[in-house]
Amino acid sequence: MTQNHDPKKQIPRLDNHTFARNHKEFWIFLKAFVLGTLVAGPELAIYIWLCNWFTRLQVTYLPNFFLFDLILRNIDESAAHGPAVLVYAFILSTFAGQVATFILTRKFAFRANCNVALATFLTLCLMVFTVIANGFVGPTIVMLMSRVFASPNTIQVTSKVLSMMVSMVWRYPAARFVIHRVVKKEKEA
Repeated sequence: MTQNHDPKKQIPRLDNHTFARNHKEFWIFLKAFVLGTLVAGPELAIYIWLCNWFTRLQVTYLPNFFLFDLILRNIDESAAHGPAVLVYAFILSTFAGQVATFILTRKFAFRANCNVALATFLTLCLMVFTVIANGFVGPTIVMLMSRVFASPNTIQVTSKVLSMMVSMVWRYPAARFVIHRVVKKEKEA
């Protein structure tokens, strides 16, 4: 017994238009980019809030760790917040943004149906890699922005936004082709 499957009924409404069908891969990238951009606002707000909160708490302790040492060597002395504050705010806001991006892109951009536990584990690995990679990229961005802007807050906000954009270079391909795979279900005969 054969069933008639109308392809337009199986395609979600967001993906059921000519552009999405004709440029499938670009459409998936656009959805992931837009969702990532929507998450960037709250991630930036969390970063700013954490910087201020950790400063009020007078957080100064930073463990002896190679990544923290690298960041410390590249932090501008005129920053409005201490090194420990900047490091902790950056790490925590990045993790918060990555979690929100994971949930939204899995559901709406990639429409993934692979193993959730494996995808979550791989996302945690990607988060750690992103924090470490931004530990190398971020200070360079801060140094460049300190040459352009005078205000420490403008330097921090601009640097955070640029580091989020740079990390898209490795996060999108990893999410699209490794983490959020679409597993083809075998059709019943």
